[in-house]
Amino acid sequence: MDGRNNSTENFKYCSKCGKKNSAYDKFCTHCGNKLTSIEDSVKNTVNEVKEGITGSKTYQEFTKSDYEDEYKADFNNKDMVNFIQKKVEYYIPTFKEIEDDNKSTSWNWAAFFFNSWWLLYRKMYAYGFGIIAGTFILTSIMPMSSFVVNIIVAVLCGLYGNILYLKQTVNQLRSVATMDSELKQRILLSRGGVNIVIPIILGIITLLALLLVGAVGTFFYMLSSPYYY
Repeated sequence: MDGRNNSTENFKYCSKCGKKNSAYDKFCTHCGNKLTSIEDSVKNTVNEVKEGITGSKTYQEFTKSDYEDEYKADFNNKDMVNFIQKKVEYYIPTFKEIEDDNKSTSWNWAAFFFNSWWLLYRKMYAYGFGIIAGTFILTSIMPMSSFVVNIIVAVLCGLYGNILYLKQTVNQLRSVATMDSELKQRILLSRGGVNIVIPIILGIITLLALLLVGAVGTFFYMLSSPYYY
């Protein structure tokens, strides 16, 4: 008796129609689409991301052998590019300058203007949500101080944004230093880069909250008006 049918895992789902097929089928018996396993799909996606990054001009410039030796940091530049992904042409030289000059501050305009949103965008969630919560608490206790609090937060983020991001980068690279190169790359690509979704969602929530507060305020103002009937 063929033992292939004894396994409950001997099937594939078609990526086009979603129907179940035998694990040994090459094409979907329902729609004719070529079948691939989940493992193959993940592998193909990882390879596409890998080729996109390693083939970029920025990656090649920052990972060539005569450039890597200029850095004092205890990590591989390829790993650094894989983690940062966006704006590596700005952050790698900035990180090098911070370490060479032993700087305690480094100005970042994006962090100054967007502060907590920038932190969330760069996946520094603890700092980002911490600032949002702290600002909310302070302005709730002292509403008149909201402008001053926001200015202080903006300046601090502008001064220390690059320092915080460098520390996060170093910590993440050290956490995968002993891993296999392929696994390390997958983890860095997943943990690094940017997250635009959370800032957008928070922006929408903030806008809706302001509209709600404005609507409620207008409603009660109209109720208290002597001209409202």
